[in-house]
Amino acid sequence: MGMAGLGVASTQILPVLQQVEHIEIAAATDIRKDALAKFAQEYGAATFDDVSAMCASPDVDFVYIATPNELHAEHVITAASHGKHAIVEKPMALSIEQCEAMNRAAEENGTVLLCGHTHSFDPPIRKIRDIVKSGELGKLRMLHSWNFNEFMYRPRMSHELATSHGVVLNQGPHHVDIVRLIGGGMLRSVRATTGIWDPARPHEGSYICYLEFEDGVPATLVYNGYGFFDTAELFDWVGEGGQPRDPEHNLKVRRRLRSIGTAAEEEQLKEEMRYGSAREGEFSHVWHGPRRQPFFGLTLVSCERGDIRQSPDGLVIYGEDGRREVDLTVGRRGREAEVEELYEAVVQGRPVFHDGRWGEATLEVCLAMLESSAEKHEVLLKRQVPCD
Repeated sequence: MGMAGLGVASTQILPVLQQVEHIEIAAATDIRKDALAKFAQEYGAATFDDVSAMCASPDVDFVYIATPNELHAEHVITAASHGKHAIVEKPMALSIEQCEAMNRAAEENGTVLLCGHTHSFDPPIRKIRDIVKSGELGKLRMLHSWNFNEFMYRPRMSHELATSHGVVLNQGPHHVDIVRLIGGGMLRSVRATTGIWDPARPHEGSYICYLEFEDGVPATLVYNGYGFFDTAELFDWVGEGGQPRDPEHNLKVRRRLRSIGTAAEEEQLKEEMRYGSAREGEFSHVWHGPRRQPFFGLTLVSCERGDIRQSPDGLVIYGEDGRREVDLTVGRRGREAEVEELYEAVVQGRPVFHDGRWGEATLEVCLAMLESSAEKHEVLLKRQVPCD
């Protein structure tokens, strides 16, 4: 693996993938010399200040692209042109045209393109899909997925919220992938309303979205990133990454961010979260201690003969014979599951599920949310792909 970008995401990616037996961390690229020096010391691997140079290395088989969103398309195409497979962080790109160019590059060069990182890789979501697909609870009838947290008050670089439309392109791919996976992939239409509630952070911080699948199954997505209520409260204060969450966390984050005076001060807080920072800041994403199942809010799935929701350690199923729990504490999750899927595709010839066409379909939905909110109408979808 070559790691493209040593930002915040890399602090979550590198420690996890270092433990995966068939993955070797072979190289990294970044524009920050201190981060590259720390990487070379910790991993004993090559460093580059240019993605193209790293992709030219014969020691790199695939590239994990965690560079800024606006560079995803360029870096996937660069990797493909050098014959390298790629995993690209969400959002896949910023436009459908970029997605098309990325998919074309991978197809023409015979490389595998996998689109992550979304919570559709989590064991509870994949297990819900298995139950729905099996038909053991009858036909799927509706899906709801709601997430409330403090996303809008996490430190940002000045451009970040603008390029991702706040929560829509940053958090929306998680939400959309969850319901698309469970429902079979083929969404028909989107009707959404987004919200900008804080003049100090004038980008989308909330959305309500009504989705309809081609078979008529409805789904709702609700997201509120303004940090008052937190859906973690419903699940023993288990956070998004499965880590324990402080009940006062959101309040402390809001107060801390509002106490700073300038964009430069906020960017310094964000710098403390990135790989190679001189110190681990108060907003660090490096998690310590025991972890449970990762959560992306509350997902509730209704079938003809039962309902399913996530629990801190798996699933709770409410059926005709009562309530039962399914333990899912064993198995790959998150980024481990991503590289496992890529490895099986490259080495074992298995089809890629979260491929570039899947990622393009997810981005189509997220962009349709913005269009629907702005134009006040339902948006019909044209690029959806099914899942087996």
